[in-house]
Amino acid sequence: MTTTAVRPATRRTALLTGTRVLLGLFGAVKLAGTAYFLFFATAEQGGEPEGLVDWSVGVWSTALAVAFLVAAARLGRDRRVLPALAAVLVVDLVFSAVKLTAYDEPEAVLFMAVDLVVIGLLALLNRRRAA
Repeated sequence: MTTTAVRPATRRTALLTGTRVLLGLFGAVKLAGTAYFLFFATAEQGGEPEGLVDWSVGVWSTALAVAFLVAAARLGRDRRVLPALAAVLVVDLVFSAVKLTAYDEPEAVLFMAVDLVVIGLLALLNRRRAA
């Protein structure tokens, strides 16, 4: 009788864990930054939102941050998270484009880069799930 060793799916687990950690950190940084600029930063530091538009951008950023935190907790446990997260990442790319153009914030490019990295990781996860 021959026994065959089954190799555990460590690559997928490492990929999934790494993606979840990145999403969690990304969501936490986005949430902390949003809270800082909405409630603590002075006008000279880019804070003190004025009017409905600034507050709407703050709410938009908060919603994205919470979505990333929820996705970090749910990714790999619920098949619906992957397509929903892909849509949230596209919305975050649009959000970063608004921040870059309307608010003249070059830091938005870094957020766009993280979005694109996460989209790539999700594509890998999806490809491995289908295989």
